[in-house]
Amino acid sequence: MAFARLGQILDIEWLLRRDEGQAASELARQDRQLLAERAPEARPLELEQALELWLAGRRAELGQRTLGTRLSELLTVVHVGLFLAACAAGAGAAGALLEGSGAQPANVLHFLLATLLWPLVFLLGSALLWLGRGRIGRSVLLEDSYLLLVGFASRLAQRGAAQAGNLATEWRQLRLGARRYRELELGSLLAAAQWYPLGFHLGAALTLAGSALFSDLAFAWSTTDGSLSASAVAGFFGAVTAPWCAPLGVGCVSAELVRATQFSRFTGEYAASAGALGSGAWWPALFGCLLVYGVLPRLVFALSLSGIVARRSRRLSERVLDLRARLRAALELGASSSTPSTGAEQAPAVVEQLAPAALEQRECWLICWRGAALAPGDAQALLQRLGLVKVRQDVAGSSEFEQDRALITGAGPGERVVVLVVEGWEAPDKATRAFVRALREAGARERPIYVAVLLAAADAPELAVWRDRLRLLQDPFISVQAVVGAAAGQEVSG
Repeated sequence: MAFARLGQILDIEWLLRRDEGQAASELARQDRQLLAERAPEARPLELEQALELWLAGRRAELGQRTLGTRLSELLTVVHVGLFLAACAAGAGAAGALLEGSGAQPANVLHFLLATLLWPLVFLLGSALLWLGRGRIGRSVLLEDSYLLLVGFASRLAQRGAAQAGNLATEWRQLRLGARRYRELELGSLLAAAQWYPLGFHLGAALTLAGSALFSDLAFAWSTTDGSLSASAVAGFFGAVTAPWCAPLGVGCVSAELVRATQFSRFTGEYAASAGALGSGAWWPALFGCLLVYGVLPRLVFALSLSGIVARRSRRLSERVLDLRARLRAALELGASSSTPSTGAEQAPAVVEQLAPAALEQRECWLICWRGAALAPGDAQALLQRLGLVKVRQDVAGSSEFEQDRALITGAGPGERVVVLVVEGWEAPDKATRAFVRALREAGARERPIYVAVLLAAADAPELAVWRDRLRLLQDPFISVQAVVGAAAGQEVSG
């Protein structure tokens, strides 16, 4: 399905937001149970495989009616409808141009201009949009157009105006902070959008072939006051038809054909007396132009974008910090309980299928903000849950921000993961958000930043406050993690 990957991306974000109010330990237990029920037998389980199983299980729990599933279905319906409409538009435009004006033949230059050259301008625009995706952020015209079409399709499907509005609203809300998916979302929608001009070219080509085979078409070309010479037209068509004319010997446009089919509207005559009879030789060349320069580039561009999206979405578990932490917690919970013990519940089979690569650890920089501290055991448990190993530790949050700025400047590799330990009772003020923003600006664009919030209880309201405030930064590579019942007042030891 064309929009299956986009549906998976949206479902991951949507499901994570649904689970924000639950305790981490409860989520780990549920995720572990879900993976145990769906894990294949006798095969190692990696994080990416665990993500696929987790997503399939969560969708099954909700009866396959998740946001991503519904949007994927509606986008597919919209996509098919737009493709058929584009085919009809191309067929209609070609039919109107081939009929000519009264007794006058169809102008080959007008035909190519309307059915090939103008649509190719949009191909250039699509290529520029993809190449400049990192600078322009997102295409409002492309993505918001799909939003409007999805809402319209929902109403046509009689799902109710309120539900249609909620569907579009939820998608829009998820997109506000989905920078980690922006490239994948734009690539999916841009690849799908190529099929509409492709359908236009294909409809025009099929209409041309049908009219040429089942009726008598007459072609010609004209110019005003000798603005175009026959040699220039012959040279142009000789160049564009070379890819199939030279190897196949079909669809060729000779200089004799060009001179013979020059037409004057004032006299209503061809330049040569046999021009009308020989003008039928134009249609294979026009047909080849539509296929080679219209259908083929769009098809190649669409398939290339789809391949790029598929390749870059293979490691979704690395892009979603919250889900990566959850999957590791679920798998490590099973691993910790897999050792035999009397009277204890045995771990599910998923534990034995865990591949060693799935628990690979990354280096991290631990920062204690404004005196926040963890006991050594709590710090080790937190880093293990996140799949990190500490290589540097500092304190920050003094009244002098220049000291913090100097600390950030000399922080080492920009891609190193950052864990910022904060007190839950202290709301994230402007200085805290400025420090987090400075961490992002000084490091890699996709460097993970974990904010570990020290809480007295799993249901403490402070966690929601931190998530809401940090969400204002619109940085999808920031993950707020709860640390419940941690012993405060002790510095983290190395």
